[in-house]
Amino acid sequence: MKSLISFSTSSLLVATLVPALSFNSNAATVVWGGGDGQYNSGANWIGGSVPNTNGGDTAQIDSGNVTYTPGGDLAIHGGGALVINGGSWTQVSSIAWIQLAGGTLSVAGGTFNQGTAGNIVRDATTTINISDGIANFSGNFLNETAGGTFSITGGTANIANEFKPISTFSMTVGTLSANLISFADGPGSINFSGGTISVNGAGGNSGFYGGGGSKALNFTTGSTGSLFFSSYTIADLTADNFLNNGTIQLDGAVSGGSFSAVESGGGVLVSLAAVPEPSPSLLLLGGIGTFLLIRRRHLR
Repeated sequence: MKSLISFSTSSLLVATLVPALSFNSNAATVVWGGGDGQYNSGANWIGGSVPNTNGGDTAQIDSGNVTYTPGGDLAIHGGGALVINGGSWTQVSSIAWIQLAGGTLSVAGGTFNQGTAGNIVRDATTTINISDGIANFSGNFLNETAGGTFSITGGTANIANEFKPISTFSMTVGTLSANLISFADGPGSINFSGGTISVNGAGGNSGFYGGGGSKALNFTTGSTGSLFFSSYTIADLTADNFLNNGTIQLDGAVSGGSFSAVESGGGVLVSLAAVPEPSPSLLLLGGIGTFLLIRRRHLR
């Protein structure tokens, strides 16, 4: 299933990353040889050398469990990419950051684990896309960014800390899980027409911060999306007045009566309330009324 969840902002490039934006015409796609092993060992890559993602190479992992033990920040610059189609990639043993400048992180299968990386730094020319599989972000994801594009066309994005939709984030498919969604640092909003958003209801603020007005989780008419509050109850939802405090809206307006909430799986699941179908008797009466009206007009 292919659809779109996207987050996009425009801003100035991070000054320290600008020199890395030149593209290398000699860049290559270097494929992991399979099996388990260290990212920094050339013997584990087809061709015998570690991909130079700082110089525009694409590091492609189709299977196996790849362990990345950094000697410094992982730079994905100038058209470089880390592409995970299967298996897994995990950073261990260091809080070195992952730096994207003109680069791409793509998860099309398998698992990406930010692991011990302190943060992911992005600029306005970078792309992170999850089209399948799982992406686990353990830093202050989207908290420190200067721009770039974040999209989900399938799969799952797990954000251990805060997710900040600084602009408009549109969601139609897939799963986005975050400890906290914060609208406090910009004019951001979420247009929600499908998929699942999960937040930590026990983490304070019902898993949201700074909502209200134009900063809201905005369900669209006909949305099939579900909002899940983990470690939360209907009583908590009522006490927080969550359906009527402006954080959650329908087509840009507060409309608490438009939603249903049920306790499920150790939390509360909120979705648009189903529109009741007309009963057979009402349909029959409506049909008889229409027939009599047409007959009356005909006899005039």
